[in-house]
Amino acid sequence: MHGYDETEADGTVATERALRRFAWLFGAGLLTALAFPPVLFAATISSFLGFAAGVVSTVALLAREPLWVPWLTRWDVAAALYAASLFAGFFIDIEQVQLFILEHRATYG
Repeated sequence: MHGYDETEADGTVATERALRRFAWLFGAGLLTALAFPPVLFAATISSFLGFAAGVVSTVALLAREPLWVPWLTRWDVAAALYAASLFAGFFIDIEQVQLFILEHRATYG
């Protein structure tokens, strides 16, 4: 059993499944990041999406999904999640995150 639908010749089912998988994981990352203070939003979503990309690529490897096919696979989802993770990383303000951590330590010991 492979991770892709062998009965669908053009791969539309597999592509829809991959797009849905990306949307669910990206949405879960957004919800997770919204649970933290605003200063940690970019860092949280970047970390979550990077971790999700690693998990999806591991599942693609274990499912033995082919890398070069004309439809979207888990490999493509992992690449898109990783690209979104890198993009979110550009918006992390290191000084503000450090200040938040220092204030949090001073307040809660």
